Amino acid sequence: MLAIDIIGLIITASLIGLRYLPYVFLASLIHEIGRMTMAFFLQGQVESVTAAGAFGATTVHNLQGNMSALLVIFSGPLANYIVSATVGGVEYEKTAALFNPFAVLKHPFAVINLRFAVLSILFNLKTLF
Repeated sequence: MLAIDIIGLIITASLIGLRYLPYVFLASLIHEIGRMTMAFFLQGQVESVTAAGAFGATTVHNLQGNMSALLVIFSGPLANYIVSATVGGVEYEKTAALFNPFAVLKHPFAVINLRFAVLSILFNLKTLF
């Protein structure tokens, strides 16, 4: 089952950058595809996916241990980081622009994916502890 949480997407977009809204939605799609790909790779059974931006959740059954669950949780941010590193351009941005969601960016797709990965990791670490 797929559920789309509009409130989570709006909060994510406001924290990452409202100026580049299509890139935020594309980064969210990459995030969820990364999680589902890891779940399928670990031979898990995906029961539900809640697409809420960086606050999304994926319910997977038939995983072997806690390490597999951690891999599924952090594969979404890893996918965003890989896309950010592959596209390139983060190194040409000012450091202040990397943290400012209102900044005008030269390479927005890379920066948005990097911000998305960091926000998702912070939220996932908070939910673990």
